[in-house]
Amino acid sequence: MNIAIVGGGLSGLLCAFLLEKKGYSPTIYERLPKVGGVIDSFKRKGIMFDVGFHYSGSLAPKQFLYEEFKKYNLLEKFELYSYDDDFDTLYFDGEEFGIPNSSLEFKQKLKAYFEDEKEALEVFFNKCFEASKITLKLKNDYANIDSRSLRSVMQDIKNPLLRKILLHFTIFYAEVQYEEASFDIYAKIMINMLDGTRKIRGNGRAIVDVLKSELHSTTIKTRDEISEILYDENGAKALTCKYGVKEYDAIISTLHPRTMVNLLDLENKKLKRYAKHVNELEESPTFFSIFCLVDADITSNLYFYSDDCISVLPSSKVDGKSVVTVIARSSYEKYEKLEKEEYKRLKQEECEEHISAMKKLYDFGNIEIMDCSTPRTKQYYSNGYKGSAYGVLCSAKQKSLSMVMPKTRIDNLYLAGESALAPGLLGCYLGAQKVMNYFEELR
Repeated sequence: MNIAIVGGGLSGLLCAFLLEKKGYSPTIYERLPKVGGVIDSFKRKGIMFDVGFHYSGSLAPKQFLYEEFKKYNLLEKFELYSYDDDFDTLYFDGEEFGIPNSSLEFKQKLKAYFEDEKEALEVFFNKCFEASKITLKLKNDYANIDSRSLRSVMQDIKNPLLRKILLHFTIFYAEVQYEEASFDIYAKIMINMLDGTRKIRGNGRAIVDVLKSELHSTTIKTRDEISEILYDENGAKALTCKYGVKEYDAIISTLHPRTMVNLLDLENKKLKRYAKHVNELEESPTFFSIFCLVDADITSNLYFYSDDCISVLPSSKVDGKSVVTVIARSSYEKYEKLEKEEYKRLKQEECEEHISAMKKLYDFGNIEIMDCSTPRTKQYYSNGYKGSAYGVLCSAKQKSLSMVMPKTRIDNLYLAGESALAPGLLGCYLGAQKVMNYFEELR
């Protein structure tokens, strides 16, 4: 079977890796000069900075990603390491709370802090443990989906600060303090983060390099943007690339769903309704990133839940300084149509605003800015929609009603990527594996 993968980011590389394990020889089409997308790292003055990968859950023994990587002999190629103490530290209006690397420790710590909420916490965590179980078995595409919102499951938890602490885990896939988040995704992210958060030596670049080194029969075509996906009554059959029309038996798109439907000639009413639905889906937020060195010794990820909502994510140490990526909420629209000079001016102004806010929140010492990026930068590297950080918003409503599923409304056209199931390393791997299940059926 001749298979094309559109997009050479994390999901595209994972799809190619898993397809090779099943005996296929796919072709990856990537419009940028190299694969990796937003997961890749970059250097400034010889210092490596993280872009889209900072740390991941599910990487402890007996957890899903760990066991999958072990099965495919990837563990020996990744150097995993843990945080010395809490992996996240949260700040709320002067309150500080550390997140330990253990779901049971986290639960006990919360019970000790919020004694009046012990029973509600026990019930909530039991529901989280149950929903966090991961299976690769196929379900009916549009049925049997857990449609509960996080708000509905945590309704018995009343303390405002406790709710804020628990809502922290929505930042990994939806938006800040988002009560309408999909509880199903929330539980999987939270428990896997608590029990298996690890960093990978070399950051996102290491993941890209390892996956590339494992691809032996995959053809990678860079600087080759797909302009159209062709299909007929039998399903997807070809795509138009830089060198013309190429026929394929199956096509996997790792693009944002909006980008994917724009590549289709929507001839019939059914597909027009599908495209309309996709284009009406709500997006996850977008961010402004600052890559810098700070004097402070940062050992955990710092999240400041203030008006600006700033995250400070350390990756390494250089000459006694912490190498960090700073992430703050931003807007794609204000950069969208700016000319070069006006764009640079606004970018500099926003960078200074976030740095000024940082200095009021924590004693970072001297902050040396090495580079920064806007939502428009994110949009360029992800080929997404308005620079959304995690693709389609993982709300309970959208996850239960959405047509954004690995199996699309066109036969032989599949969707992987952060919008298909969930973002992050875990979400991308699950999405790729779900697509592989369909190829097993085709066999």
